[in-house]
Amino acid sequence: MLSPSTKSESASALRVRSKWRLSQTLRRTVNYRPIEADDIKYLWAAYKQGAFPDMEPDLEPDEFKEAFYSLVQAKFHAVWTLFGPTRKGLIPVGVVFAAWAPNGPFLIVTGAVWMPWASKRNIVECMVGFLNGVRKEFALQFYALPEHKRLYEVCAMHGAVRRIGTSYTAIAGKHAAMFETRAP
Repeated sequence: MLSPSTKSESASALRVRSKWRLSQTLRRTVNYRPIEADDIKYLWAAYKQGAFPDMEPDLEPDEFKEAFYSLVQAKFHAVWTLFGPTRKGLIPVGVVFAAWAPNGPFLIVTGAVWMPWASKRNIVECMVGFLNGVRKEFALQFYALPEHKRLYEVCAMHGAVRRIGTSYTAIAGKHAAMFETRAP
């Protein structure tokens, strides 16, 4: 009696297409650009809804604008506004902050703030579109805490970034997944 072949049951024989396709995810219009003064009104609205928990509470619009500009000038070398489709049109749904790595030819993304009106779909589409576009200009590296890791894993499934390991020292007291874009 012949033994049954196990080849058809092997993982290499069962090729399943990934459901993540860059062209499908970016079918809706998303955009990004360096932050501009007109974006402050959206950041102010997000601040009033709790999107900037590290900033002083109960600031007036002019105080917020001054505090935000001071923060950006003191800590960051690049700040981008991400635009996504909403019921009100293509408006800012997120902001990404980055700084040049010490003695390195790449930017380290130090944070992203999502507006309260950004849907999960907006967040995925905008981050994939941003990483896919900005990687042609700059090399990026960033760390993701476990609660944010899934977003960047989805970006990696789209081919916009790749996971390069885990850091136990980059964020004090926490382990963080490390991701990077390929150099331009």
